[in-house]
Amino acid sequence: MKVKAGDAVIALVYLAALLLSFRPYAHTGDVLTVQAEDGTYAYSLSEDGVHSFEGPLGITEIEIRDGRARVVSSPCRNRICMDAGWSSTLCCLPNRIIATTTSSEEGLDAVAG
Repeated sequence: MKVKAGDAVIALVYLAALLLSFRPYAHTGDVLTVQAEDGTYAYSLSEDGVHSFEGPLGITEIEIRDGRARVVSSPCRNRICMDAGWSSTLCCLPNRIIATTTSSEEGLDAVAG
């Protein structure tokens, strides 16, 4: 089986995101910024809650609790994003959901939640 260049690039991006998601939780900000297919959302890490995001495979749920975030539910096949636990970078690439912890001082257009 021959690997195409586009497939190799996607695999490398997925691997990089996976490695970033397994690092221990490092609090690097006070806002969780989530990029989904239908837009970008921002949530205060000081407000606990579970937020749902629609992707091409279905709904991915991200929990914010005690200033931390994790993926609690996702329709992807391997659920690697759920296994990552609490992290400042959350990726569910099969469902095209990426969340990062940022500082509110970096300037956000809007905060949801």
